[in-house]
Amino acid sequence: MAATTTNGVPSRRRRPHVLVLPLPSRGHLLPLLDFAHRLSTRHGIALTVAVTASDLPLLSAFLASTPLAAALPFHLPDASLPENSHHALLAVHLSGIRAPLLSWARSRPDDPPTVVVSDFFLGWAQLLADDLGVPRVVFYASGAFAVAALEQLWNGALPLDPKSSVVLDTLPGSPAFPYEHVPSVVRSYVAGDPDWEVALEGFRLNARAWGAVVNSFDEMEREFLEWLKRFFGHGRVWAVGPVADSGCRGEERLPEAEQLFSWLDTCPARSVVYVCFGSMYKPPPAQAAALGAVLEASGARFVWAVGADAAVLPEGLEERTAARGRVVRGWAPQVEILRHAAVGAFLTHCGWNSTLEGVAAGVPLLAWPMKADQFIDARLVVDLRGAAVRVAEGAAAVPDAAKLARALADAVDGAKCGDVRAKAGALAAAAAAAVEEGGSSRVAFESIAKELDLLTPSFG
Repeated sequence: MAATTTNGVPSRRRRPHVLVLPLPSRGHLLPLLDFAHRLSTRHGIALTVAVTASDLPLLSAFLASTPLAAALPFHLPDASLPENSHHALLAVHLSGIRAPLLSWARSRPDDPPTVVVSDFFLGWAQLLADDLGVPRVVFYASGAFAVAALEQLWNGALPLDPKSSVVLDTLPGSPAFPYEHVPSVVRSYVAGDPDWEVALEGFRLNARAWGAVVNSFDEMEREFLEWLKRFFGHGRVWAVGPVADSGCRGEERLPEAEQLFSWLDTCPARSVVYVCFGSMYKPPPAQAAALGAVLEASGARFVWAVGADAAVLPEGLEERTAARGRVVRGWAPQVEILRHAAVGAFLTHCGWNSTLEGVAAGVPLLAWPMKADQFIDARLVVDLRGAAVRVAEGAAAVPDAAKLARALADAVDGAKCGDVRAKAGALAAAAAAAVEEGGSSRVAFESIAKELDLLTPSFG
């Protein structure tokens, strides 16, 4: 730590100590842990991660690979939250741990947190940071386009009119979206509902954050990152992505995965379509049947990650397509699959983690946005960056099997998808450059670490 002098007496700067507050949802938790891991291991920053007791096992690899990190397990305040509640209401529920966290922090005068880093759903963390007298950094697991859209929406007139399209007139290009494509968290807001009013206040508190971190990179979303700097009123908006780091996630290859990669090794380059709609995907039967028909009719090699719900599989599909297809049950090693040379396209729901992982792998995306901020992500990669093709939309959609089958076949035909593949490759090169020495995301990490060091008081 840097040495300073106070009244002629040498003093020593404390090591920055970050209290990390994730949302207990895998799609939010893992990117924040990836960010925290890099910040700690590269820049010597101590971490305390507040985590639900049920999610503690997910931190095993992270803690083993991050020597300056410790877990602070907690139990949810009560069991009254209805099952399948929106993440925004889960965040409200989690605000009940604010007082225990404050007591914990005040019980360690020799090593208190010097900064709070929280998921953007946990806006109440701003109040905790205020209580502690420390800065807060808000971590956005979404892309900058989606974040900018959400910030304009949360700070505008609500609720929205379901009969009208929404024009984001302060954003670059003034993009317009039909009501159905607006992020579902905004459409779910219920005016006057006590919990939703607390959730709204929490999202608006993000504007007061001392700094903001986005899992994206400059070349991908420069214009929206600049918008966010204007929104926050300062330059402490850092794009640090892509942050996906399987090394701190403990994604070990299971025997089934070994078999999958052995099969991929036998496939020609860019000949396989990877199909995955996220770990929470549970399609209606008609949609699952249509997707099975698409995979059969396309004639393309495929890997279909069905998540934990193997019941979605059309009967007999695996047997009929055994020569050219594989089905993955449970958690799929997605980053590694996408980076395999045999994979030539990715049929995705355009969740931000999946979008960014596909972009980083240089794989053309076949966009099928369904909910959340996925329609905004699709707009970015299809219309603004040209690295994807829109093939369907909607969580309940039953696509035209013949049309989608042709799209899959064309996606692994170099002669028919050359332009999209070239743009996907250019974005992948930019993503790789961003995280290398001297790249924009690497420089952003260095800037954050320097700022946190300067904010940390000396002692001695």
